[in-house]
Amino acid sequence: MTTFGKISKILQVASFFVLSACILFFLMIILTDYKPDKATVLTNMPEAAALHLDTIEILTWNTGYAGLDSAMDFFYDGGSKTRTCKTAALQNLAAITSFIADNSADFIFLQEVDRASTRSYKIDMLSRISDKKPSYLSFYGINYNVFFVPVPLVSPMGKVESGILTLSRYVPSQSVRYSYPMRQSFPKSLFLLDRCFVMCRYPLDNGKQLVLINTHNSAFDDEGEQRREEMLALKDFIISEYERGNYVIAGGDWNQIPPLENAKAYIDISTEYFAPLRIPDNFMPPQWKWISDGKPTNRFLDVPYVKGKTKETLLDFFLISPNVKLIRTERIDKNYQHSDHNPVVGIFALN
Repeated sequence: MTTFGKISKILQVASFFVLSACILFFLMIILTDYKPDKATVLTNMPEAAALHLDTIEILTWNTGYAGLDSAMDFFYDGGSKTRTCKTAALQNLAAITSFIADNSADFIFLQEVDRASTRSYKIDMLSRISDKKPSYLSFYGINYNVFFVPVPLVSPMGKVESGILTLSRYVPSQSVRYSYPMRQSFPKSLFLLDRCFVMCRYPLDNGKQLVLINTHNSAFDDEGEQRREEMLALKDFIISEYERGNYVIAGGDWNQIPPLENAKAYIDISTEYFAPLRIPDNFMPPQWKWISDGKPTNRFLDVPYVKGKTKETLLDFFLISPNVKLIRTERIDKNYQHSDHNPVVGIFALN
């Protein structure tokens, strides 16, 4: 066999093995694809005691899986990095859990809480956070569960298992994970988040119910169709709850700008990779209220954070039904030291 023939044979064998590996990889991704039901009951406790609540305090914070500290940029947002070092991840997690442990809010809405992800060194954030609030109940909805994310090719994200977590001082009669519609095409959909919101329902001593919703909406999709479909699904759900006479508060990382006068300054702030939509002014019926103090809650990840230079926007806020009254809301400025988001607190009364 000539030298050319040997090289050709080697290339054929190599091509066969590469093709076989790719086929096996996609088969594994398809077989392990996370396919949650439209509604997954997390807990069902119809015997839960009716509550008398004069005011309630809610904290919402996207923890950035303890990996998006101020020194990080991120490849998906125009940066170059996939994850921070393990030492920094552990320091971030320690700071995050310490802040949560010291916070006295009645309910805590958290997003991007990892359990077994390569990007967060397989650290179980769910357990570590829950252990810091032993008197609170934990309700966890998985929204990202992929066997292996192969991008970026040089340093792939690998396995991801993450979700949203609601910590509650009180016992709900029910908690449910509700799936948002998925509009991304195959095979791209295999590697993306399965977006959802977690609902907790509390009986009240006036015969009505308090319905709390922890949401984490899509940040990226072509033409914004995915984001609009998610918002319409949430709108249908919360309006139906209000029409039953219940009190509704939704909060979290909406990945969109609220339709508020004090949020208009963020409309045109974007990069080539991330351009948040603005929720239309007339999206909700009159008297529903979007709640924010207008201060930025998220920094862009195309570059490491430099105060006063890095672009910021407003993505974390609340939405309340007409029978809920705002007492106070505040963005807690942590300078994005341990997450690319700042916490937001809201104090409310039930009319």
